[in-house]
Amino acid sequence: MIARPRRGFTLIELLVVIAIIAVLIALLLPAVQAAREAARRSQCTNNLKQIGLALHNYHTANDCFAMGASFQPQAAPAATNYAMWGSFSAQALLLGYMEQTPLYNAANFSWGPLDAGNVNRTVTRTIINTYLCPSDTNSGSGKQNINNYAASFGTTTNGMFNWTDQPPQLNNQVPSGSSGMFTFAIPYGIRDCVDGTSNTVAYSEWVVGDGRGMHYGNQNPPSLYRGNYLIGGTGTFTALYSGSSNPTATLAGLAACAASFTQANAPAISDFKGWYWAMGTAGFSMFNTIQTPNDAVYRFGGCRLGDTNAGDWPDSSNAVGAASFHPGGCNVLFADGSVKFIKDSVNRNTWWALGTRAGGEVVSADSY
Repeated sequence: MIARPRRGFTLIELLVVIAIIAVLIALLLPAVQAAREAARRSQCTNNLKQIGLALHNYHTANDCFAMGASFQPQAAPAATNYAMWGSFSAQALLLGYMEQTPLYNAANFSWGPLDAGNVNRTVTRTIINTYLCPSDTNSGSGKQNINNYAASFGTTTNGMFNWTDQPPQLNNQVPSGSSGMFTFAIPYGIRDCVDGTSNTVAYSEWVVGDGRGMHYGNQNPPSLYRGNYLIGGTGTFTALYSGSSNPTATLAGLAACAASFTQANAPAISDFKGWYWAMGTAGFSMFNTIQTPNDAVYRFGGCRLGDTNAGDWPDSSNAVGAASFHPGGCNVLFADGSVKFIKDSVNRNTWWALGTRAGGEVVSADSY
């Protein structure tokens, strides 16, 4: 019997096989990533639908939507200062309608969400998956950054309150309302939505901070990440009940924020956005429609312009933008309970019109 020599792979053949496998993986990987993002976007849409369902169940029970920020003492029932930074959010008020009844029952609404005695600390630090967008890798990553969804106070840029310091009520913030579906200490309902619930934004998703901002002695090098916040800077932002009523002043304010959101103003950059779902405050649980979704012109997460104390909270914010990691736009909940994907390319005037509940604008569905 004649023994035949065994033939193995040559080096060239091996390299060709490896190259073919690499090409196949390169072709397959984007498809896998796209499928994963489609699933994450679907989960995000479902989260907003759950919030919308809770809003309407709350409305059925109370003839109005939950307040964006409840009128509560800052620290305790005996406190004499009433301010937005001591208020519960709509998300907190909706817990009983979102299969979170035990958490709702555990909250003491006679005290503030972050009172000095830590009465509600366990509740407010609880991570609720329905309030997290799976596409934002920074959300739910620590004790802060636990809220990806925010209630809309429309095109208002004035903080939703008037401030008075008349004893015995020091730091008293008197509700002044907003042009959106939510505001501080005033409940709005379907009857207040003159523009129609299908044409009025109720909630949107946003991108939380990245943990690299200056706040309360944090010495992490601040970053210009689009989820981060400007507390300070130079310039003025005209305070308006509806910013769309004065586009020139509003755009000038946005430009001033963008000009100050630079590394040169690092001490004024914080990562406050999305810190607490239970806090009824702009920047924590409320946004406005001054910036467009994923705004490519004004690339910052939020702005409280001209504040002299960079450690202040974002409760008097002039602009707080919607944003997401979904390619091309953001998921947005409308007041009728529907969730729509709003493109990044939406016209600014259209977005402003969708933000107001009684602006009288006529918005065609094909414009967004």
